[in-house]
Amino acid sequence: MNIRKAELKDANLIADLEAKCLKNPWPLSQIEYEISSNPCAITIIAEKDGELLGYLDYLITFDSSSICRIAVYHEHRNKGIASSLLEEMDKNLKENSVSWSTLEVRTSNGNAINLYKKRGYELITTKKAYYDDGEDALYMVRCY
Repeated sequence: MNIRKAELKDANLIADLEAKCLKNPWPLSQIEYEISSNPCAITIIAEKDGELLGYLDYLITFDSSSICRIAVYHEHRNKGIASSLLEEMDKNLKENSVSWSTLEVRTSNGNAINLYKKRGYELITTKKAYYDDGEDALYMVRCY
């Protein structure tokens, strides 16, 4: 498996991944903006033999970071891909002297919650009706 920074040519593949894996996928224009124009965003992908397996989009602003999106195709889950993407992000955050990272995760996404806890994220609060469909989000933070 190879992890690399996403390029604009990857945007359609990422959009397909989002459409198949996330309840509220970003439009292609947002993915293209994150990859090519957002000065705070870093988008990385995991691939094997030219096939997209998953991706992670996060922001760095001064000494903090926020995970915006992470998705792995269903058939490639539980193989360490999300962990590998998060490890790559952690390396970059340490290189950039980031002090802490935050995220929101659906309360129904137990697998993701467990992964984040294993990676050192702690629950701060619950954001009521955070998502468009009314589901709550757990707000989590990790200090470095």
